[in-house]
Amino acid sequence: MAPIHSDTASIEELRRAPSEPTAAAAGERPTQTAPIGTGGDGNAVCADDASGTTKNGGDPDGVQQQLPQDDEQRQHPEIQQQQQQQSYHREGVSTPVLNEKCDASIATPKTAVLPRATTFGSTFTTLTTSSSTFGLLSPVPACDIPESTPPDRVTLVKAEKGDGYVPQSNKLKNDLYPAVGYLELANAGDFAANVWNSYPVPVYATVFMAVGATFAGIMSVFALLDSRRAWRNVKFLRKQRCELKETRARRAAKSQPTRDLDVLLSVIFRELGTEGVNRWMLNMFMGVGAVLICVGTYLAIAGANPGIFLASNLLSGYIGNAPIAIFGAINSCWAFYIFCKAQGHINAAARAIPGTQSLALIKRRSRNVQIYASINGTATTLGGVGSMITATRWWGYVILIPVILASVFCNHWWRTRAGYSRRDLVPFGLSIMSVDELSTALEFAARAQVKIKEQKKTPINPFVSDPSSLRSILTFIQEQELLEPFCMRLVEDAGLRTTIGYPNNPAAIEIQAASLLNLPKECHPAIIQVAQDTVRKTGPKHFQYRERYAAELLGTYLAISWQEAKRRERTGSQSEKPRR
Repeated sequence: MAPIHSDTASIEELRRAPSEPTAAAAGERPTQTAPIGTGGDGNAVCADDASGTTKNGGDPDGVQQQLPQDDEQRQHPEIQQQQQQQSYHREGVSTPVLNEKCDASIATPKTAVLPRATTFGSTFTTLTTSSSTFGLLSPVPACDIPESTPPDRVTLVKAEKGDGYVPQSNKLKNDLYPAVGYLELANAGDFAANVWNSYPVPVYATVFMAVGATFAGIMSVFALLDSRRAWRNVKFLRKQRCELKETRARRAAKSQPTRDLDVLLSVIFRELGTEGVNRWMLNMFMGVGAVLICVGTYLAIAGANPGIFLASNLLSGYIGNAPIAIFGAINSCWAFYIFCKAQGHINAAARAIPGTQSLALIKRRSRNVQIYASINGTATTLGGVGSMITATRWWGYVILIPVILASVFCNHWWRTRAGYSRRDLVPFGLSIMSVDELSTALEFAARAQVKIKEQKKTPINPFVSDPSSLRSILTFIQEQELLEPFCMRLVEDAGLRTTIGYPNNPAAIEIQAASLLNLPKECHPAIIQVAQDTVRKTGPKHFQYRERYAAELLGTYLAISWQEAKRRERTGSQSEKPRR
């Protein structure tokens, strides 16, 4: 596995002074820039923000100059600057604001295989002229992809338990219950009932039956609770999928490109399958099986009655284990599909971006998914076979031992190495049609995790030009979609909750990113400290999830592009065949 600090995109190259000589690589596009905020919105900008806008090698205007490529451009820097700003407003692209004190680990060189990444819309923060419709971020062009811009406000509601607040928003959550990994163990709860299937039942066998039945019943409760979480994710994904399909139909009717929507639909299809099969269906089938096994095992204790004895054998035998066997067959087919798709991402990336850090990250992501799919699919298949054997043969439980261990492993592996949470289909400012931007977002997310862990006290400082500026901090928080956890941590402090206008404990709290800039200047350090604490606590996992999702987007984009290229090649070869 390639280390994440090697072969990464050189961010320092993008902020060299205009006077530095640079050889333009073949196929490179000019770097596009964004204007820097000067506090034109009056009270919305703090006084200390003006001093933090000088950057990019000491450029007093705060505008990153395009590197000179000919004598005419060098003679007319003002014209060049205007052209860059026009290009920015036309395409809605933003450039990073970097801290000059950031160490070199965040800007290590990269072997040039693709055209140089020209936009960093979803990597670093951009200071804008004034607060816009989206809060602190600059306006973006109209986008027909649903939920593709970060909110400028967060609504928090009282939590069902405790005095805390939770965000009132929907998103795909990696919230799998750890206890679900023990559902296969609940499948073996009828061990005593099937082994000592005679009357009178020994006392120690009765104890084992009671313990096994109780455990199976408890696991069925966790299965029910987790199925509710999984169903919320399924509804969220189905809503996004319907909106994407409608958007694609409108584009297709106008003969517009649809590759970006095809990429998102492909990713959502796998997310839906994972939540629907690997999770919701697992909970439903295994949970129902656990209930039947629980009832059948309890009945086995009173096996003296012939009717109860027959019902016990059926429930703890073929009927109780049938749902588990059915799920094993369905899940194994889905696991094989996911395994092949992950391999397709590796193959496509190896052809399109060989030798890059993005390829290493896609490989790592795909291998993690393949490990989960292969072990999970094999374990559920063996579990289904073994559970049917246990109805009449005690040695069927021997087969279930590795299945139980594999189930616990897969649960842990998905929660820590493969699953992710997300809200937006496309992170703010990111173009799904650009390999450069997807690669940049992927590599930045991988580097950000390391940087935050290194800068434990002030993890935001390497990513902003002025760490003492509340505007810089809030822009970074909003652009990186950390506004929700930031606001949750902000309202935990009773003093700050009073400062933002909620002295009591209301049922709902709405916080606007731009309105925080209107607070007294003496409150800014406390708010900045809350932001630093938020990134330190939630930042590593947040960017880990962004890395996994970006790897899915990039791998899917390359795979679809490769398939389209092969399709065009076949079509072209068929059209060139001579007609007889």
